[in-house]
This record gives sequence, structure tokens and C-alpha cells, in this order.
Amino acid sequence: MKIRSFLTTTLLVTAVSCNKDKFQTRPQISIESINSVIPSGGSLDAKLKFTQKNGSLGGGTFIAIRNRLNQQPLPPGTSNPDTLGGVIPSFPDKNQGEFEFTLDYNSLHESNTENDTFLFKFGVVDRNGNKSDTISSGKVVVLFQ
Repeated sequence: MKIRSFLTTTLLVTAVSCNKDKFQTRPQISIESINSVIPSGGSLDAKLKFTQKNGSLGGGTFIAIRNRLNQQPLPPGTSNPDTLGGVIPSFPDKNQGEFEFTLDYNSLHESNTENDTFLFKFGVVDRNGNKSDTISSGKVVVLFQ
């Protein structure tokens, strides 16, 4: 994926207040939903939830790693980068909320002979350097036209 492609990636955050006593200082994330089949012209749409005791995730870092599962390798130099990183938009310090990660079809589609199949891993780092665990999606299939 070219840097330009990531800049068009959508990362939206919605935050809500909650009781700090339930949460850890280290961010906790989970996948609320993710589409498992992406048709031509579609996009990967993942909704992730977060909780954190000190609410310092806004302005932190979001990381998405993809792992291509196809048995047929791509020719050298034709694959997109597998790790994307970006700044989480700033929002008022909240202890829980959700955000969305969207990646368009053209940034995912690679093979011209078969469907592409991926697993995605997600992680976050807050403004204080606290890292979440890495979470994984199920299989995501990008349809070959």
C-alpha cells in the first residue's frame, strides 16, 4: 500500500465516558465487527472497541498488519506493504469508545488470478507509550472480480 492509500484510509473515533475502576492503564481493544468478504469496489470495514483507565488513546498510534494466506505467491515486487500505521485522531480523554478502520479494495486486491485471503492484526499505542495486546481478525477474502 502506498502512503497515499493510507492517507485515504478512514479512522474514526467515537468516545464515551465510563467508570475508570473497571479498566487497565494498558489499552484493551476488541473487534466489534469486520466484513469477511470484500467485493470489487468495496472496502474492508472494521469496527474496534477500546477501553483504558487513563483515557489517553486519542492522538496515539494505530497499527494494522495483514498476513496474506494465498498459497500462490505474488511475483516479486508486486505486493503492497503489510504494515500500516497512523495517528489516532485526537478526542477528549475517555475510558471507552470505538473506532473504525477502512481500507479500500484497490489497497487490498493483489492477485489477478484468484481471490486474495488475509488475516488482519490490530494494535494501539496510547500517548504515554502503553501498548495494547495484538488482536486478530478471522479470514478476510478480497474477491477477484
